[in-house]
Amino acid sequence: MMTIETTSRSSHTTRQRILDAASRDFADKGFSGARVDEIARSAGVNKAMLYYHVGNKQDLYTAVLTRNFDRMDEALVGATAAEGSAPDRLRAIIAVVARALKANPDHSRIVLREFASGWANLQPEVLQRLVKILGMVRTLLADGVRSEEFRATDPVMTHLTLVGASLILNAVTPLVGRVSEIDPGIRFPGDDADVGIFLADLLLNGISAPRTGEAS
Repeated sequence: MMTIETTSRSSHTTRQRILDAASRDFADKGFSGARVDEIARSAGVNKAMLYYHVGNKQDLYTAVLTRNFDRMDEALVGATAAEGSAPDRLRAIIAVVARALKANPDHSRIVLREFASGWANLQPEVLQRLVKILGMVRTLLADGVRSEEFRATDPVMTHLTLVGASLILNAVTPLVGRVSEIDPGIRFPGDDADVGIFLADLLLNGISAPRTGEAS
């Protein structure tokens, strides 16, 4: 006889399986191209079960994105609350974002597709999560300006620069082989490349060579 706890755990597992299948489909085909019946088939459930556990296609899309952003938010809370200088905390934030995107490559592709569509399919609950993450970065940048560790920059543009670069670097894998065939001299980062370290160094140190007499 199934207990309430067992039933709840089974329902959670089924929902996660559906969201995993939906994530793959949205990454491959975008919101418009994804089909609920194909997602249900990939998840090993029928459409009625899918609707019961999650809802319609828009509900699926929103659930996938909120799950992704909630996972990132949970990790970012620890990074922003950590002790240390503003640059060290910013490095931690960049590392968290880079690791999260690398662990979930579907997310980069979904967000880039959404960007190309003009953000037409984002529901308020997803936008709220985006704003919350932006707020964390904005607060950290303001802290750094007050401590004179950072110069004042536009926080939104800084945030979008970091996130945009992370998205592209994590979504570029399918292009690697084709580009290498044209020009073997172009080397893409390997799977072991630490995108977070690269972006943090680029943001905090730039690409200009140190002037004579300056510390490197």
